[in-house]
Amino acid sequence: MNIGSKAETITALVKKGEAMEEKVNQRESVGDKYRNFFENFGEGVCIVDKKLAVRYVNDKLCQTSGYSRDEFLGKDIRSFFDGMSIEIIENEFRKRVKGKSSHYVLTAKTKEGKEVFFSVCSVPLLDKNNKLEGVMSIICDYTEKKKADEKLKEHTLELENKIRERTGQLVNLYKGVADAEETSRLAQEIHDSLAQTLSSSLLNIELCEKLVLDNPGKAKKELSKLKKTLAKSIKATRNVIFELRLPRFHRTSFIAVLKQYLEEFRRKSGIAYSLNSKLEESLPAKIQVGAYRIIREAMNNIKRHSRAKNVNVRLRTDKNRSLHLVIKDDGRGFDAGRVLIYNKTNNNFGLIGMEDEAKLLGGSFAVESAKGKGTKIKVKVPLGRYGQS
Repeated sequence: MNIGSKAETITALVKKGEAMEEKVNQRESVGDKYRNFFENFGEGVCIVDKKLAVRYVNDKLCQTSGYSRDEFLGKDIRSFFDGMSIEIIENEFRKRVKGKSSHYVLTAKTKEGKEVFFSVCSVPLLDKNNKLEGVMSIICDYTEKKKADEKLKEHTLELENKIRERTGQLVNLYKGVADAEETSRLAQEIHDSLAQTLSSSLLNIELCEKLVLDNPGKAKKELSKLKKTLAKSIKATRNVIFELRLPRFHRTSFIAVLKQYLEEFRRKSGIAYSLNSKLEESLPAKIQVGAYRIIREAMNNIKRHSRAKNVNVRLRTDKNRSLHLVIKDDGRGFDAGRVLIYNKTNNNFGLIGMEDEAKLLGGSFAVESAKGKGTKIKVKVPLGRYGQS
């Protein structure tokens, strides 16, 4: 039985007793009428008069508090409490005067000085004219539950700290995985272009060595082919180096570096670009690097998959000190939901890598796309959590 239902039971018994009192014209106290019931009640019971003097306590309350019945009877109930608990008792008693019941918590010390917590449910005792005669309270010792709650809070806080620590470790781990993925991709490009080209060139050189005396004309043609092949290899090497290198933003402005990258992108891909920038303040260094990575990955995706002819990059800061980055192309588009699910399932770090880069900066990431309608990537990053660049 909970405290509320116990209080309802006691209130009902009090009303029943009052009705019986009228019939038999007896003026016994409530404690005398229901003494046997209260003595066998599972929780502490205390009855005080309208001057807050104790008129009845049951054995359970005596056991919980360590005080005997004689030590309770006739004493002001406030004398067993101190500090804030006395103020609570007085405030609650004013509610009883108005005929209201309520539930509240008190702290006290047992006779031996042990701190205890009491959960108290109090109801007013009224006479035939609805005037307050006293107050009856059900008092439950919930010290152990209080301590258990505090321990639970401590464990919860400890768990939250561990989760934050593990999250940080996972973020760093993912960064390593993402970097490894990028390195793997570049290694594949080196293998597919540079390594194969150099192997082919070596075979052509050996062939030319054999032809230079026997067939100089053919040797000349092979050398001409080799020259073109090596020129392509040099171009491919420069492309790989360009993608490996992160710009040194401290030497020039972020926008200047971005323009240089986009111009190189246009030259290599043939995709036109436009850049709109409305930055009201300089970006922190960490955000510059993160934004650059997101833009670079987005442009790589556009070059490989979109068949776009134009791409627009927009950056602005707002009055709330947030960076807004939008990358929009006019390519063939895709089913964004399906592709995101596929990427997560297959550990593809394209869109997922951009999303996680935004989250590492404390920001948000969204992609809008549909077949035939191009793609828009939107990133929002708060600037306040970082120092200035």
